[in-house]
Amino acid sequence: MKGFLKRLRGVITTGLTWAVGWAVLWGVPVFILSRFGVFEGFTMRVFLLADLAVAGGGFIAGSAFGVFLSIFERNKRLEDLSLKRIALLGGLGALALVAIFGITLWLPIVVLTGLGVGFASGSVALAKRADTKLIEGDDESLPALEGE
Repeated sequence: MKGFLKRLRGVITTGLTWAVGWAVLWGVPVFILSRFGVFEGFTMRVFLLADLAVAGGGFIAGSAFGVFLSIFERNKRLEDLSLKRIALLGGLGALALVAIFGITLWLPIVVLTGLGVGFASGSVALAKRADTKLIEGDDESLPALEGE
């Protein structure tokens, strides 16, 4: 049970991280453009609701990625994770969002899949970089998804 709760915490944390990232990635440019009058009648309430919807999509896609990662890369260490496979799993996580909402237009599918690939690759690349900066004298790498 302890291993399941650890994985669940990782999935939720990944979903929350992606939610914040997607909200910022979408919200900052839209907010700046709205200040220059690009979006006439775009009130702060509409902006916040739209940003919340984008964050929700990021949470769903990130959580799906976390589930796929915990299933397909279960017993691998962080340094053993291939960025190509991680990118594939990130794209699948974003495609899960597409499937849930029944999106059929090609542009949103391509954009969402690109976001999934980018966020997954970036997440693991940052984790690998942080893993190399462990406390000196601790040569042992931590398992990516330990099932204790």
